[in-house]
Amino acid sequence: TGDPRLKEKLDRVARALVASQHSDGYLGTYTSDQRWSGWDVWVHTYDLIGLLRYYEVTGSEPALQAAQKIADLLAATFGDEPGRLDLIAAGPRQGWAATSVLGPICVLYRYTGEKRYLDFARYIVRSYDHANGPRIIRFLEATGSVLAAGNGKAYELLANLAGLIELHRLTGEASLLRPALIAWKDIATRRLYVTGTTSAEERFREDYDLPGEESAGVGEGCATMTWLELNWQLLRLTGEPQYSDQLERTVYNQLLGAQDPRNGNLCFFTPLNGRKRPAPGISCCGSSEPRGIALIPQLAWGALGNSVAVLLYAPGEAVVPLEAGLDVALRSETRYPADGVVTLTVRPSHPARFPLELRIPEWASSFQASVNHTRPAPRNDGPFLEIDRMWRPGDTVRIEIGMAAQVIDGGRSYPGYIAVKRGPQVLALEAAVNPSLAHLHRAAPKVIEPGLLQLEDASTGLPKEWNGSQAYAIDGIAGGKPQRLVLVPFADAMNYRVWLVRPDRMPVGQVALTAFSSESWSRSGDVAGSVCDERPDTYRTTLED
Repeated sequence: TGDPRLKEKLDRVARALVASQHSDGYLGTYTSDQRWSGWDVWVHTYDLIGLLRYYEVTGSEPALQAAQKIADLLAATFGDEPGRLDLIAAGPRQGWAATSVLGPICVLYRYTGEKRYLDFARYIVRSYDHANGPRIIRFLEATGSVLAAGNGKAYELLANLAGLIELHRLTGEASLLRPALIAWKDIATRRLYVTGTTSAEERFREDYDLPGEESAGVGEGCATMTWLELNWQLLRLTGEPQYSDQLERTVYNQLLGAQDPRNGNLCFFTPLNGRKRPAPGISCCGSSEPRGIALIPQLAWGALGNSVAVLLYAPGEAVVPLEAGLDVALRSETRYPADGVVTLTVRPSHPARFPLELRIPEWASSFQASVNHTRPAPRNDGPFLEIDRMWRPGDTVRIEIGMAAQVIDGGRSYPGYIAVKRGPQVLALEAAVNPSLAHLHRAAPKVIEPGLLQLEDASTGLPKEWNGSQAYAIDGIAGGKPQRLVLVPFADAMNYRVWLVRPDRMPVGQVALTAFSSESWSRSGDVAGSVCDERPDTYRTTLED
């Protein structure tokens, strides 16, 4: 933003941080007799992240020197040489917390070219296979599953994978990239919530087991941020649009949904059914989620080879450098995701021919673009619409993206349930905008067949105190009677349900109650016309109601 108030805060915090550093480079939170006994290396990981980002923005030599002193201390303390400590034994989670320092060590090497930092990065990777180590690379390649690596802790694994990509970027070694690609496929296929996060109670679970209740501890904020970072790293490295699809899903749902925009408070966990509980205070997630939000502008557009690529359809401005002497300024004007109309103004530094690549979202029901009110013929039918032409300053591109409602099946965790999605946004049934609805879990859409579920703009009926500006009404059923249901974006919801009962699974007539033994509970199925949920807490709630 260039906001001088932010710069003042950056300078003040950086000065205080550098001034707190011990002469030997230590910048942790443990007393001298307790060093390297817990989260100590992890603390220095985030010191490095902050100092190196500050150096990137300001060019501050004291910040870079402080980062080097940290890295020198770590490299002198841990290693294979006699007398040095084992990094795996220096922290929790089978050493994962300590080894997450890999990423910033690689960044420091890129800024300084000092070989000792590259050597230390290689030691970190070797330490994965130490006694009691997480064996990240070996187990991922052998099984194709993140469950086999370490203890299943999502955030630390994702942070290490992002670090491996940084090291691959420096060395070109394919063996460092493969684990990240394997893990990405496993998570995206089997362990990803519809809102773009992963983990329950901070860990990966069995295939397709994605509980969404408050009690499940859904989507730790650090896991959300590191999933975002992993996709960003892979996007930068490969230019492949499936990573942008995931970035968009995470940003518009789980990432923004974890923050209360009225006061900046953040959720440690953010459920799919229940209440969000954002709170102030210092926590790892309270640090990670704002980093994710600050990353959003870097996800939106950039250079793809000799092309300008537009990846997220957000309002804003950017300058994309292409070949020497050619900079392309973009200005995006849009209400997206409230609607799918985007106007891009293209201003190359001089008239020039180059391709403009427009990402076609995987959810789009249609996608059209016109230049200066004349529709061009796209050159390919892939994930991008490419417009290759002579561009002149002031050319405009109008993009129209179809946002038909989509119905998502509840899968293994919510059989008999569905979720509704519009464009990139998952929608939720919110209590505050449905005051006549006594029980959210008893409401269902009237129809869910493709093309029949219609969303009606209901934004004019939102309460004055409501924070969001989007709302959509659908025909529904509640208590066996027709009921208008109002859905809002998950990011805006506070007391809500994402998973709604399928209309063909609604209770019919009176409900008979049956006792179950603990052995028969988990697969009890339908009972006398009533739906018996596989989750005991949901079933108990139904009985109480």
